[in-house]
Amino acid sequence: MTKTLLVGWDAACWEYLKPLLDGNRLPTLQKLIQQGVSGTLHSTMPPWTPTAWSTIVTGKNPGKHGIFDMLRKKPGGYDFVPTNASFRMGAPFWKYLNQQGIRTGMVNVPFTYPPAPVEGFMVCGFGTPSTLSEIAFPPEVNGWLKVQYKDFKPEVDAEVLRTAPPEEIFGIEKEQQGRFVHIATHLADQYQVEVLVINLMFPDHANHKMPQLEQVQESYLHTDQDLARLLDSFQPDNVMLLSDHGSSRVKGDFWLGAWLRDQGYTVEIENSPKDRAAAFNWLLMQFFREYLGWSGVFEKVIRKITKETFFNLPQGIQKNLWARIEKNFPHARQFVLSSGKPDFKRTRVIFGSAYSGLLYFNVVGREPQGLVSPDAKQALAEEIKHKLLQIKDPDTGRPLFTNVFNSDIYFGKAVPHAPDLILDAYDAEWNIRTSKYTAHPGPAVNSYFFKKANYRDFGWHSRDGIYVFTGPAFARPEKPIEGNLLDIPATLLHLYGVPIPEDFDGQVLTDVLSSALRATPVKFQPVEEEIEGQEQAYNEEDAEKLVEHLRALGYLD
Repeated sequence: MTKTLLVGWDAACWEYLKPLLDGNRLPTLQKLIQQGVSGTLHSTMPPWTPTAWSTIVTGKNPGKHGIFDMLRKKPGGYDFVPTNASFRMGAPFWKYLNQQGIRTGMVNVPFTYPPAPVEGFMVCGFGTPSTLSEIAFPPEVNGWLKVQYKDFKPEVDAEVLRTAPPEEIFGIEKEQQGRFVHIATHLADQYQVEVLVINLMFPDHANHKMPQLEQVQESYLHTDQDLARLLDSFQPDNVMLLSDHGSSRVKGDFWLGAWLRDQGYTVEIENSPKDRAAAFNWLLMQFFREYLGWSGVFEKVIRKITKETFFNLPQGIQKNLWARIEKNFPHARQFVLSSGKPDFKRTRVIFGSAYSGLLYFNVVGREPQGLVSPDAKQALAEEIKHKLLQIKDPDTGRPLFTNVFNSDIYFGKAVPHAPDLILDAYDAEWNIRTSKYTAHPGPAVNSYFFKKANYRDFGWHSRDGIYVFTGPAFARPEKPIEGNLLDIPATLLHLYGVPIPEDFDGQVLTDVLSSALRATPVKFQPVEEEIEGQEQAYNEEDAEKLVEHLRALGYLD
């Protein structure tokens, strides 16, 4: 039995790894690199975990598998719902392995919930609501998880991510990854799998939540130790280590939502008098307590007087007071006066997730209150693209956006689900947020750029990840070879002599294979029936819990 470990070192990039490798601080990874072949692995656009891993799982571009984001825009409407595996189109690579009698185990592979039957086992992880208890296949694995870990949750509690100090989050994320490693090694032995797939997400979450790069590096050291545990227990013949995207540190946020509003692409419904009063009361409380240092009865009395008289003051005085408040709370007036909900009768651009930079047009005949005619879509796209590419980093003067793509970068049956614009800011040092206003944005550079202050998201994704392959199936080429996530499943199938489905978009990375495998012709197989996404949406409670967790990680506003 030839065993292969396909292990994700989530968000790993050579920029983070090189100093640690040079200092001999990652002995396990260092050994794999020395014994095998390594290089850069290009991610999807956007380089998001659900999009990237869906490409790894299916061998298809997002236009075929249909997963573009953490959230899925419901056809014919304006609602966004959390993505899960049932939305994914295309068969997973383990189906083809199973057809040839090759047993496969998956642990914490992102967005594999709901668990599907497999010859081997599956334990879902990232992207699974914490309210769910049936997260594994076969069903008896759920019972083992409950006995072993009592109240096992596939995700770290959202409240912890939102409120706990970084050191506490670090420790909890480290323990969570350790549990997944134990689960993988135990079940791989119990079910005698030939291919074990596990994603180690601690480095990615550390990059998001840790304020110092040194803390992120520390997560890499622990991941190297977890990798050693996997190798020692599973004893694979071949190792395919990869990252679904890279990482970067950020210095602040660009408020895309506010920019779109001020450019006239989005219009919001005004607050009712009651909601306006509540928002103003909350804003005054933050302003008086945090910035003026007032407290107790004095603060409450002044706030009550201000709240009751403010909107009756002369416009000039109101304007001066707003200016003072907005020095600390940018766009505060808009926060009070607007509901934050789009007025779709007057809105041309729609968005869902915080950072994805995916924009949808409000199209006549496609959306219920469409405003943009199909013939005007291209002109609107070019107009927005032109404006976005003019935006500069206020510190360096470099363009914020590397490119702005249309949906024609994808191809396949799922393209109708694709966003109309895909914003590429993955070379920038700024997060792209759909925020229009927020309570604690940090120091304002200008109306749309905000530096980090007392903030909880310090890193983001970059486009390029890594690969490290080692074992008798691989050989170092004469020159470095760059790969693509699309190539991973095709290469894995070829290792086992499994024909590649004809609808795969990737190719076998023959240049990194052993001479024997290079000499073996790549076989192909027709696709009997294309698997459509079944779209089993979460119920309201599960969806709310998942959104809460994604928001705590910083993926959603």
